Amino acid sequence: MTRKEKDWVIKVQMVQLQSENPHLDDYYYQAYYHRLERKQAEELLGRRNKHEPPKLVTPYIQKVETYDSVVRIAGSLGQVAVSTCYSPRRAIDAVHHDQKAAGNQRLRALHRIEKMFLQLLDVEEIRWKLSRAPEEQHPRFHEKQSHAVGCIYQALRIGICNSEDEGEDEFLQVLSVRKGKKITARLLPYLPPEQAKQILITITCHLPFLIKKDVLDEIGRMTFSELIQILQVLARPLPDSVELPLTMAFRNQFGISLLYSLLSHGESLLSSDMPLEPHSGDFEKWTDTVFLVARELAQVPKTFLVEPLSLPSNLLSLFCRYLDKQTVHRLEAKM
Repeated sequence: MTRKEKDWVIKVQMVQLQSENPHLDDYYYQAYYHRLERKQAEELLGRRNKHEPPKLVTPYIQKVETYDSVVRIAGSLGQVAVSTCYSPRRAIDAVHHDQKAAGNQRLRALHRIEKMFLQLLDVEEIRWKLSRAPEEQHPRFHEKQSHAVGCIYQALRIGICNSEDEGEDEFLQVLSVRKGKKITARLLPYLPPEQAKQILITITCHLPFLIKKDVLDEIGRMTFSELIQILQVLARPLPDSVELPLTMAFRNQFGISLLYSLLSHGESLLSSDMPLEPHSGDFEKWTDTVFLVARELAQVPKTFLVEPLSLPSNLLSLFCRYLDKQTVHRLEAKM
């Protein structure tokens, strides 16, 4: 490379390091360095020969509004098309446009969550600036923060409690995603009391729906051996009771929903081509558990059996794998 080409490469790299707000643009380095400073200050407190920890120092160069982003090659018929820090090549994003997400409810929710997360970062940055600004500038920062928080609250689209269309509720769609829950939790301290109260009331109204979603997500990540361990706990009698936790689960809506979800996930794992990697004796324990569930379910009076939050579609195929037709029909009528 010629000296000119080397200077051009260095200039491109240095321009990308320039930042008017390093606390936001280079958050991880800044947070790491502050923790390092605190730790070394505690360790070296009172020592005269204190060694300064290494710190990245970016040489200053004047930020230019326009610059030639293309290396021109002598004798070429055209110019090389490259992306730069000023006009980067647009990355493929499945939820970048609303039009792409129009036909998918989950993609629309993810798109809204990403927009709200960026707004929440702005709110937290305003709070950080507020803590370091002179007192006469506080009202301006408070106004900006209130406006940004209001925009996020409106974007959550919190409606009236209605258990009939929970799957269509836009706020519940946000809460069904882990990142959506984190945004809501981080937003609560910034909200006025009435708005925070409305969020908590709405979550309480739809708690069974949210629990069911969380349980299904967690169960879906279990391995076959982990599933067996939990089912074994349900099959063991409690120290202070003659009943099995399994029998008690049939009389509780959350308990029976959890049991059915565990059995459904086990059947899905056995029916799929995924490697199970079982521990020794797992298949025998699984078979014994299925027979135990069928026996206890057959003995529980139908009047005591509660309705689950959802009934997995593959439960009957699970029982058909191990039980005779007459028993399966009796269980089907009871379920």
